[in-house]
Amino acid sequence: MSDNKNPYAKASAAYGATTTAAVADGRDLEAQTLLKAATKLEILQKRLEKGDNVSTAESGEILEYNQKLWQFFVNAMKNEDHPLPREIKNNIATLGLFVFKRTLEIMIDTKPEKIQALVEINRNIASGLMTKPKEAPKPAMPETAKAKPAAPPAHPYARQEPAQKDKDRKSSTTDSVV
Repeated sequence: MSDNKNPYAKASAAYGATTTAAVADGRDLEAQTLLKAATKLEILQKRLEKGDNVSTAESGEILEYNQKLWQFFVNAMKNEDHPLPREIKNNIATLGLFVFKRTLEIMIDTKPEKIQALVEINRNIASGLMTKPKEAPKPAMPETAKAKPAAPPAHPYARQEPAQKDKDRKSSTTDSVV
């Protein structure tokens, strides 16, 4: 696939130009690390497609880098305090297991077409990490809440204004007469 048709080429290139100090948060760091692994895997894939002589040590190093990255993700999903919902944690762990299985398959029988799945998974997850989650909309305030707040109810032993005392006295005498 040529770079101008690859939707991830810009992101991959941006990774190479970005230093760790410029990373804004953990999501960006994870995304950039996934893109770095995807780029390494894609280079390996292209070299194999061209028929280059790639040593087992060289391909193993690239595959191991990706596997260690996914081991980190899988281990993070085991943490009960991790803020992601259980369903997403399970999905990431399942993807990690697929990555481990595919990596072993590639180590046993190194074929370029087997590498493509790992490249796509890394780039798709990186793309999701680079998309910032939208903040939950703040609930609309009802019209009554927008008005001036009512005064808190008076405490039964609170000092009342004289006019209020007179009203209370008149109503109580009227009530008792009836």
